[in-house]
Amino acid sequence: MCLRSVIIGLSGHIDHGKTSFIKAINNYDGDLRADEIERGMTIDISFSNMITLDKQISFIDVPGHEKLVKNMISGAFGIDVLALIVALDDSLMPQSIEHLYIAKLLGIKRIIIFLTKYDLVTKNRVDFVRNEVKNFVNDLGFDIEGIYNFSIYNQDLIQEAKSVLLNLESNKIDKSPFFRYYCDRVFSKKGFGTIVTGTILSGSIIKNDKVFICDLNKEVLIKSIHNHNRELDSAIFGERIALALSNISQCDIKKGYLLSKKGILRKFSRIDCVIFPLQDIKNNQNAVFFIGSKRLNASINILKKYNDKIFASLNLDDGIFGVFREHFILRDNSKTIGGGYILNPISDPMRKEQKIKYLEYLFNNNFKFAFKLLIDAHNRGFGLIQSPQRFNLTHKESLNIAKDIAKDNGIFVDDENLVVYSLKVRDEIKNTILNLINKNKNAIFSANSINSELKWSSSSFTQSILDILLQENRIQKKQNNLYISIESNIKDIFSYTRDSIIKELEISDLTPQAPYNIYDKLNIDRKFGDSIFKDLTKTKKVVRLSHNVFILTSSLNKVMEHFREIIKKEGYIDIVIARKYYNISRKYIICYLDYLDKFGDIYKEETKRKFKNAN
Repeated sequence: MCLRSVIIGLSGHIDHGKTSFIKAINNYDGDLRADEIERGMTIDISFSNMITLDKQISFIDVPGHEKLVKNMISGAFGIDVLALIVALDDSLMPQSIEHLYIAKLLGIKRIIIFLTKYDLVTKNRVDFVRNEVKNFVNDLGFDIEGIYNFSIYNQDLIQEAKSVLLNLESNKIDKSPFFRYYCDRVFSKKGFGTIVTGTILSGSIIKNDKVFICDLNKEVLIKSIHNHNRELDSAIFGERIALALSNISQCDIKKGYLLSKKGILRKFSRIDCVIFPLQDIKNNQNAVFFIGSKRLNASINILKKYNDKIFASLNLDDGIFGVFREHFILRDNSKTIGGGYILNPISDPMRKEQKIKYLEYLFNNNFKFAFKLLIDAHNRGFGLIQSPQRFNLTHKESLNIAKDIAKDNGIFVDDENLVVYSLKVRDEIKNTILNLINKNKNAIFSANSINSELKWSSSSFTQSILDILLQENRIQKKQNNLYISIESNIKDIFSYTRDSIIKELEISDLTPQAPYNIYDKLNIDRKFGDSIFKDLTKTKKVVRLSHNVFILTSSLNKVMEHFREIIKKEGYIDIVIARKYYNISRKYIICYLDYLDKFGDIYKEETKRKFKNAN
């Protein structure tokens, strides 16, 4: 049975009792490592859970001490509800406050508050701290789902806390169309091999699925899926799981690496984002950038400042596989200076004013206007293939937006290749075709052959322009979607092309041009030209000697007869002797020598060809 999953993040100042809270709730001691037990503090992210018949509550206990706040950031991704632990004898302390700011910047909305060490203080103290914490948390805009007293020595309060936690539900919605999972721990275990842990940020996964380690550009197999000592057949968005991976060493994969599906995400070291500052941020200021469980150095290039936010480009010291609206944190050496989320994960060449307008559209989820701007910016085609990463949209959703724009704007939508073109570039393709037929009225072309020159246009877009020229009576259509000029006198394009190719081969004789050079010279569609060569070979008019060497049978017979005469005269033939008689490229000499091997009365001795029965 699939259990409903809720992930609760425990945060708070050092010594306020987070680890003791969990131990009282479910007998789990987060201070597992000897150095942590000795110091009485949790250094890395710790995980435990409570399971009922239909629900699993997973706890992420993150450290409270200042120097290790980065681990809190790692743990915060994927959290449903933040459980703030505040000691009544201390009230809010610096790390608790920073945790709250980080949680807000990471988009966590829900919070539940436990006031610990209830047995050590008076009622007046409880009321004072309760109001202080409540007001502070309310001012930050959190949704408070309850404030509860707690003591590890009071069983009634422990049971109340358990009941409250078990009644929590996840209300997160999976808005992303594909699987994403940051590795926050990596280790190996006998019998399992390399294991990574993390939270599924989007999508789902099935045992024996292949996943792509983006940072390594490597695909691996999921041998097994585990969740708190349970082996699963599958896992979905929001679940905290361990994955046993095949064909990868523990030494190769690192904390912060991203798992996804192959071909979805691209890596960029420059991203555009919105920042919500906690202090004044200067242009070109350096900061430490945290995303998922990854940490990088960043330089902040401010594009525009507003009262409560900043549009900026971040230049990172390494690339990331970021997605639209993925949250991040910015810190200097000692404190959090701000955070926000990615608006443009894919680096685009734009003018500054154009980029600011684009980011405004994305900030307001105005995809229609964002698409229009990108279509103008990418005048040779704007690809929708990256829509999952760029907009967190499926290809179908992106196509629907593009088609909506196409109803009243000058754009062409290529459904098959997922590309959108501004009709401003239609004339460029049109002129390419017209220049071709003006230069050679007998040119034989197709959408594909035009694209072999333009490269950036899709066949569908070029075909739409051929259709226009056909309607304008400037070209005529032949079989197999081939076209010629309206001024051409060609009646049978197959016979015409066949005769033209034979003529070119006759001219080149023993040094035949490669087929693609003939196609370019005669302006012949390559696919059609290949079919002609296939027919010529089948009917034995032409012999194929190597990949791109085709020779007329008559020319080949002539050179073979001469080679046999040379063997009679010299006793053998090799490259050196052949070149005494033929001033042609070594490439052709080798082809002709190799063809001699087909004759039954000739044998090869090292590099020499000789007659078998020579005296």
